[in-house]
Amino acid sequence: MSTAIGEVDVSFVDSLVIPATVHDLQGHFVHVNAAAERASGRSNAWWLGRHFTEPLPPEARKVVEAQFRRAVELGEPTDFETEFLDTQGRLRGVRLQHLPLASHGTIVGVLILAFGVSQPIHKPSVVQRESLTPRQTEILGLIASGASTSEVAAQLAVSTETVRNHVRSLMHKLQAHTRPEAIAAARRLGLLAPSGLEPPREPQQPQD
Repeated sequence: MSTAIGEVDVSFVDSLVIPATVHDLQGHFVHVNAAAERASGRSNAWWLGRHFTEPLPPEARKVVEAQFRRAVELGEPTDFETEFLDTQGRLRGVRLQHLPLASHGTIVGVLILAFGVSQPIHKPSVVQRESLTPRQTEILGLIASGASTSEVAAQLAVSTETVRNHVRSLMHKLQAHTRPEAIAAARRLGLLAPSGLEPPREPQQPQD
């Protein structure tokens, strides 16, 4: 028995606080939640029927379409970074997750989640996850929340030198030179909860 995406209840998407869109097997927009409307600057009605590659620059479309087909044909979730053009015509970085939607064991569509990245990337790429130890992951989360070395040491009941050693090790793994770089890299790799994609910024008005 075949099931069309239109027969699947996608109302749960509206409860998500991050930008989320639902697509049929050909990649056309079926539903856009409020967070995605704010992030894109376009309404659900505007997106309906359009193809998901429309806001992508031409050089990014082949990679993103391959990720979409992987979700549709293999039923595998994908997690990668690419770029898109916002309503102001500016190129912005975005991390996307393509999640297959199934009904009665058959894939009928794809849910796309969009997360912000710190800056546009120069080349679309699939995220490669770096393995951190549980302690390094714990310390990473604490420094990402703004805790200092001494505060981390006090909370974990270890010495400040132990914290510094863990920080040096995780920064090496993340190929980062500073803590902000490490935090940004960890978010891109999915080691920290990423922030939702923000709405496009309005161009600044010239001052009188």
